[in-house]
Amino acid sequence: MRAYLDLMRIPGARSLLIASTFPRLAYAMVSLAIFFLVQEASGSVAVAGLAVGVSSGIGAITAGPRGHLVDRLGQTIPIAVLVPAYALATVALAVFAHSPVTAVVLSGVVGLCAPPINLSIRPLWQVLAGPERVRTAYSVDAAYTNLLQLLGPVIATFVALHVSPTAAILLVGFCMLVGGLLLAGHPHSRRWVPEPRQPGEVRLWRSPAMRLMALEGLAMGLAVGLITIALPSLAVTTGHESMTGWLMAGMGVGAIAGSAWAGARAHGIAPVRGLRTSVLLFAVFCIPIAVLPIGPWMIAAIVVAWTFFGPAQVFYLETIDIVRPSGTAVAALGSLWMIEGAAAAAGNALGGVIAQGPGARWALVIASVIVFASPAIFTVGIRTVLAPAARLTTRSAETQPAAA
Repeated sequence: MRAYLDLMRIPGARSLLIASTFPRLAYAMVSLAIFFLVQEASGSVAVAGLAVGVSSGIGAITAGPRGHLVDRLGQTIPIAVLVPAYALATVALAVFAHSPVTAVVLSGVVGLCAPPINLSIRPLWQVLAGPERVRTAYSVDAAYTNLLQLLGPVIATFVALHVSPTAAILLVGFCMLVGGLLLAGHPHSRRWVPEPRQPGEVRLWRSPAMRLMALEGLAMGLAVGLITIALPSLAVTTGHESMTGWLMAGMGVGAIAGSAWAGARAHGIAPVRGLRTSVLLFAVFCIPIAVLPIGPWMIAAIVVAWTFFGPAQVFYLETIDIVRPSGTAVAALGSLWMIEGAAAAAGNALGGVIAQGPGARWALVIASVIVFASPAIFTVGIRTVLAPAARLTTRSAETQPAAA
């Protein structure tokens, strides 16, 4: 606890968390807001899953270019342009989604305009906390993000079912507009200087370590994409719509506990070794989710599984920091999220099709098998290209971006 209190005393730390609140809440709500809006407009779970997949997929495949843009221009311009565009796109979706085609197309526009919120926040923690406290900072950031991801599905479900799906998607746009502009005006964000590239450093995708991380992202993204659309689909098709938010919120409860543990208790664990163990345990505890009935036991299984997913988020960021090429502080994570997010979008779309056909249970079963590829890939990486992250080392402070 002392480590967290000391971190929050650093100038700019608390205001950074506050500035990140509304845009992250928007991202936590958007998938279910789109799902309920399109399901109402089309009358089809499959079309709703496709719309969510298209939105998240386009957002994912453009994450890499947005990361490169931030590494070139800084944070202020990309955020200041994309935040209002995203808000306008949600308004267009709310007003004009009268048919399956327009709903899916406009959902894609929402994904296209997604601002680089998380991509911009992560390097700011490197500046504020320094190498010695970066795991604690990532833990705080991950726990807070997961708290918002816990609240987002509950809020989106409540507004969609008790007010209207249109109101839910408009709330997403409002949150992004308010919070995104707060982040764009944050002093540390405005002063952030991109990390310099070291002479002779390989390009991003010529790095064997980054290619291996991308392969793992394909597997994990596909599995999580299947799960995140299979759960609401299962709730809708079995007449338990009101449970949707609680099923999704269980992920946040577990991830908060796990990421908080990683920052407070995970001292002495090398990043990629902690990452492998976390995703292995996550895979093991995904199995019960596929077979348990909707209710308290399924929610409990989700909480336990995501308790191991939380530390993985923290160790993942540290591993990337160590193995990525210099000069790619934002682009490296953005490019990996591009791969993982595209796979998750494919999982969303596939999950909707499976739910409409064989049933949502089959999507959960398939996901519980695919997810085991992740710890297998990290096992290979520890022995080869990820070996630097298997030691208790961090990227030198001299290579971190600085505020000027």
